[in-house]
Amino acid sequence: MATLTPKENYLRVGRAEIPEWVPTFMPYKDHGMATASAGPFNITSGQAEMISGWTQPHGDWKDLWGANYTWEEGMQAGLPKPNAFILDDISNWEKVIKHPPVPQHDWAAMAKEELDKIDRSQIAVSCELGFQPFQQLVAFMGFENTLIALYEEPDKCSELLNYMADWYIPRIRTTLDYWKPDLMSMGDDTAAAANPFFSLDIYRRVFKPIYVRVTREVKERGVLINFHNCGRSEDFVGEMIDFGAGYWNPCQDANDLVAVQKKYGNKIAITGGWNYPVKLTDSEETVRGYVRDYLDKYAKNGGFIAMAFAGDFMGGPEGMAKWGPINGWIGDEIYEYGTAIYKGRF
Repeated sequence: MATLTPKENYLRVGRAEIPEWVPTFMPYKDHGMATASAGPFNITSGQAEMISGWTQPHGDWKDLWGANYTWEEGMQAGLPKPNAFILDDISNWEKVIKHPPVPQHDWAAMAKEELDKIDRSQIAVSCELGFQPFQQLVAFMGFENTLIALYEEPDKCSELLNYMADWYIPRIRTTLDYWKPDLMSMGDDTAAAANPFFSLDIYRRVFKPIYVRVTREVKERGVLINFHNCGRSEDFVGEMIDFGAGYWNPCQDANDLVAVQKKYGNKIAITGGWNYPVKLTDSEETVRGYVRDYLDKYAKNGGFIAMAFAGDFMGGPEGMAKWGPINGWIGDEIYEYGTAIYKGRF
């Protein structure tokens, strides 16, 4: 019988404590989800809107800062529109990039409407910070020009990002004041599958100071930080811990996650690492064996959140239904075996 709520069990991991069972991004057995998204920012592939809900449209649009995006047929999300970049020379950013208007909303009413739908005794509220520094540069300039600018004009890149942070920080404060979240989430994809897009020196010189600025008050208020950085981004884990990230997601197996855990222990919770060749023809015993191996590898000393499923979530309801029984076994084993792992340790 569980004694912790899903919320407290999940938050324990971000505090470097041993949970009662292995937390997961999926619904808990007999509990439902441990977290719920809320707050004034909606972030998807670089777009940020100071309104609630999933608003990213198909077709073409501009983000808050005027960068061009597109979501074409066959794409899974919107991306910066090719050959439609608004900034071609970082040294001239002041002529192109301007602070957006501050949205005029009844923040108290907006927060109440969202939070009234969430049982905060059971579920942790997670809000977005709203700022993706590297990805926003890419949205302005494209990958090639962004990478050139980072190496040729790092100080100019820092100027632009600090100018943007000046606008975001009061909006982050609004989120903290009215939503009072348990978690704040921030994403910035700074790595590809094989390597980071730039050096650790550039990370420390240009990006880490921005992450420190926009997370400072979050940390001061005791709110945990969940940082999204996919790809082989293990080079940056120590820096992530420095600016307060308590969770890192999704930790893909291009990273040496065993080495990361050995080096940093429970200082940051890794989320992910699932890489098992599950087939529709696999037996229940085989699938549950994969899960036990997965948890034995990463979960025994805490600092871990399971992120495991079979099939393709983008396949729609039919695809989900096809893999439903297998994902049921996965979720059940994460809970059952993941509870046995921590029994008597919390």
